[in-house]
Amino acid sequence: MLLACDIGNTNIKTGLFSDDKLIKRMLFNNIESVSSYLQSISVEHIAISSVVPDLTKNISALSKDIKGITPFVITKDTGFNLKISYDTPETLGIDRLCSAEGAFYLFKNSEDYKNFHSGTYILSIDFGTATTINIVSFPGEFTGGIIAPGITMMFESLDSKTAQLPGVSENQYSGFVGKNTASSIASGVINSAVGSIKSTINYLTSEMKAQELKIFITGGNAEKLIPYLDFEYNYIPELVLIGVRTIYEKSFPNK
Repeated sequence: MLLACDIGNTNIKTGLFSDDKLIKRMLFNNIESVSSYLQSISVEHIAISSVVPDLTKNISALSKDIKGITPFVITKDTGFNLKISYDTPETLGIDRLCSAEGAFYLFKNSEDYKNFHSGTYILSIDFGTATTINIVSFPGEFTGGIIAPGITMMFESLDSKTAQLPGVSENQYSGFVGKNTASSIASGVINSAVGSIKSTINYLTSEMKAQELKIFITGGNAEKLIPYLDFEYNYIPELVLIGVRTIYEKSFPNK
């Protein structure tokens, strides 16, 4: 059994895998819950993707203390299935890489892979604390992407950084053109997030001459935005965890 961990800025997600099958997915918001969970499961290997160094240290220590396992922590020096073409690989978020790796793995194991060609682009979109769009090109190259504030961050920023704008959530969206201040804010936030994806799609099709786009969506805010998406996509809540597992197996193929 492999426990894949995705340590994000808001939550800690885990996936328990038996070979390539996801047995159980969990979400935690504190280290104490992770400790209790580790005590309750049987696991032989632990792999970690993290964007929070302090939590990486804490969960690594728990893994050693509770399970006697030194976890595999994914870093920029890890061997990836994708070729990384990024000007500053040392600043590239591991969660973005794992998301892209998960999307590439799912595409590679689909019927569409037999038609993979230079006009095909794979997008992994993570609606989390930040909204990230990650682009994979033929034959398996991470080429970059977009990072923007997540919708919760945008709502909270407008609430805390302005004197007169009210606190708003996505539930107050009533249409593209808001008819009052609350619905106008909701429209601005929702359409900023959705619009960045549509702009990326437009760029790839018009500038990069993309003929086919394979889009994979994940993240804690995904279900809030899915009603506003009008393009074809695959919603994979465990996308990053799948990426963690595939990277682990790249590094330890016989385990």
